Amino acid sequence: MALRDTLSVASMVGHVAATVALERVGPPPRLDRPGAVPPRAEAVTTAWLTEVLCGEAAGATVTDVEILGGSDGTSSRRALRVTYNEAGRAAGLPTRLFSKAAAGLFSRILLGLTDIAEGEALFYNRARPGLELRSPRAFHAGFDPRSRRSFVLLEDLSVAGWTFPDPEQNTVTRADAEDMVAELASYHADFWASPRFSADLSALKPARRWQDDLDRRASFRARTLRGFDRALEVLPERMTARRAEVYPAFHRALDLHARGPETLLHQDLHLGNWLRDPDGRMGLYDWQCVARGHWALDYSYAMAGALEPADRREWEEDLLRTYLARLRDAGVDAPSYDAAWLAYRQQPMHAFAFGLFTLGGNRFEPELQPREYTLAAIGRIGAFLDDHATLDALA
Repeated sequence: MALRDTLSVASMVGHVAATVALERVGPPPRLDRPGAVPPRAEAVTTAWLTEVLCGEAAGATVTDVEILGGSDGTSSRRALRVTYNEAGRAAGLPTRLFSKAAAGLFSRILLGLTDIAEGEALFYNRARPGLELRSPRAFHAGFDPRSRRSFVLLEDLSVAGWTFPDPEQNTVTRADAEDMVAELASYHADFWASPRFSADLSALKPARRWQDDLDRRASFRARTLRGFDRALEVLPERMTARRAEVYPAFHRALDLHARGPETLLHQDLHLGNWLRDPDGRMGLYDWQCVARGHWALDYSYAMAGALEPADRREWEEDLLRTYLARLRDAGVDAPSYDAAWLAYRQQPMHAFAFGLFTLGGNRFEPELQPREYTLAAIGRIGAFLDDHATLDALA
């Protein structure tokens, strides 16, 4: 990291640390200003919720809000129950919600200083409303560039029978894999070479710049290589001797995004970010790593990270043909099968780097994912890299 970047990051970290400390010990934050972003669910007021939820229901107000439970990881997640006055109840306003916030210092640094939280707010406010997906919709998504606060208020799908399975127990069948391919093709087709990337979505970062910012601000390379050393037990033998090639290959894969066409990318398609609707169909959530770039980043990530290697080997050719057919059915000038197959082989490096980054944290940071789950995902991705000679395909 260049000295200027180091000093800039240190200054931002200091400011964010002071902000988080003041939020914990100081007076409650003011939420009555336009665009105010709550630091956490516990700070939300009935007046703020009335502004967010009741604007289209005359006379409606929120009279009470209750936190029902939650968990903390990369972000602070809370389930909320909201009570309205009679006008709000008559309007059928949502009573069960789910919130995500960058509440703690680590999450504020990881999500705020790298602009990840800003991208997620952009997705929910501008991209999500037009998409037909098995994925939550947001009632509010805010980001404060000064404090680096972020707060997303989503529909709580669990009360309607949707489930968020433990990824270690969520076996992916052939039908599930076809659902996953259909979801990918759906949002990729909607944003394939979209003019909106030069209009209302111009602030959505290209995948390469998204990663460059993470490299500069989150010590991504060092942490990824530390994760590689911790993952040796699950990596194919032919991969373990190629440690020095991993990061250069990762960046060569990112260079390929410049060849286009661009589309919308989720960028974090590990099995823990797949949900199931009431019929058991697979859908996506947690769009905090959203960017724009080459379709194969998402597609390879999903296939490499979620499918057991034996199943992937049996299904992958048919699944890729299905994906391309769905793009064409949606009016996209899709790549040929041979070109798509090469891109598929080249683009799982993002999935691999994300898994290694997750495993490579230090002892002072909260665990982003359970270690055994992360190792299992890295093992699946490592098998893909070995099967498809990915490092050689990027040489």
